[in-house]
Amino acid sequence: MKKIFTLCVVAAFITAGYAQTYTVETVPNTKLINNSYVSDPARILHDTTVARINQLLTDLEKNATAQVAVVMLPSIGSDDHVDFAQRLFRQWGIGQASNDNGLLILFILDQRTIRFHTGYGVEGILTDATCKRIQQRHMVPHFKNGDYNTGMLRGIEATVNILQQPEAIEEIMAQTDAVAGIGGLYFFLGGIYGIILIIVAISRLIKGSSRSIDRFRLSWKRWFLYYAMVPGLYVILTTVLEPPFLVFLVGMYILMVTFFIERYFRAMRVSESMLNELGQQDAYNFLNQQKSYWISAAVVAFIPMIFVFLNWRKKRDYYRNRPLICKKCQSTMQKLSEAEEDEFMHSGQIAEEKAGTVDHDVWRCAACGSIESLRYPNATTKFTHCPKCNFLTYYFGARRTIQSATYSADGYGEEERTCLHCGHHHIDKYIIPMLVASSSDSSSSSSDSGGSWGGGDSGGGGASSSW
Repeated sequence: MKKIFTLCVVAAFITAGYAQTYTVETVPNTKLINNSYVSDPARILHDTTVARINQLLTDLEKNATAQVAVVMLPSIGSDDHVDFAQRLFRQWGIGQASNDNGLLILFILDQRTIRFHTGYGVEGILTDATCKRIQQRHMVPHFKNGDYNTGMLRGIEATVNILQQPEAIEEIMAQTDAVAGIGGLYFFLGGIYGIILIIVAISRLIKGSSRSIDRFRLSWKRWFLYYAMVPGLYVILTTVLEPPFLVFLVGMYILMVTFFIERYFRAMRVSESMLNELGQQDAYNFLNQQKSYWISAAVVAFIPMIFVFLNWRKKRDYYRNRPLICKKCQSTMQKLSEAEEDEFMHSGQIAEEKAGTVDHDVWRCAACGSIESLRYPNATTKFTHCPKCNFLTYYFGARRTIQSATYSADGYGEEERTCLHCGHHHIDKYIIPMLVASSSDSSSSSSDSGGSWGGGDSGGGGASSSW
């Protein structure tokens, strides 16, 4: 009599169009919609049952990190329910990606089947036999009577009780620890290095070319070998061997210092060639442009980079103070003092020195009286070249808002620039973008209503029961 009643109920559902056929793609992923663990598009369960299940599974994820998706479908057509469960599990990514601790409970009304599909990380806790026992003891007896609410609730309660046992939580957490162990840490650090490497490669592509940059740059093949292949092999090796973290750090330190020293010798080689071909001014400016880099290297790797930094500074200063040879008479020239050189400098050059944008060295030949001036710009100056006199004495004076921006219109302002040498003054107008209403309220409300699965995977474990 009970079976006849059940068949009548199923037939009534089908007659009413209740048994819509669902595919993996059309099953509503309610975790993304309203952060619900239950997808019940045909409303097979009562709202109170869904609310209770959601509370149980929310507490479970909070306490044990495990994720359980409950899917109630009237029909999946002629699809095999195990294959359907596997595809749905992977498409949604149920469970945390770090330990695959997901479980899919799939209910198919017209096939009269309940399926537990487990992720890799819970297969040891929810074995096939355990899943089958939960279904047969707590769910199938109620399903036979057409009481799907009680059957689902009792089965999920039994499942949650098992997953919340201290030993079960410990096993689930152990899965996370295994992935996030020392080898995982090395792999994670290698990933960070990879991201930095990509950023450097992009900046290398878009960075403007210049005479000194072209001389100094490594070829793409060497750059990839030094900074991608060698560190990549080191990360793979340490991830596999999992040496103590101190050993890993020492290896990284040696690798980093090796890169620093390789760059140092390359800089010295380029500067020597520039000295011979272009002169000491270009050689000095080339090395001086790298000042912040070598200071940072000395801070990051104090030993031995402090000695490399001191040697770099000595070489840079040597280029600047190396006696010039007079181009007219080939005699040795003398460098004038700061007080003496003003007599032979242009007023614009003096203004540049006062502004701290350029330092000029004046050399005089004692034999023929020839004068030669060498220019050493400050790489960090905020001054620009004046459009009128072309000296590096053009500076930003003041910036003020003339008309404030509103939610309906742009505003604008003015900024002044003045030359310290010739007094050239110019005012530029700039646009202040229109104000935009904050969407923080709507975004926060949407984030409250929606969630996500963790990217877990399944190997197809679990069990099914029919009634």
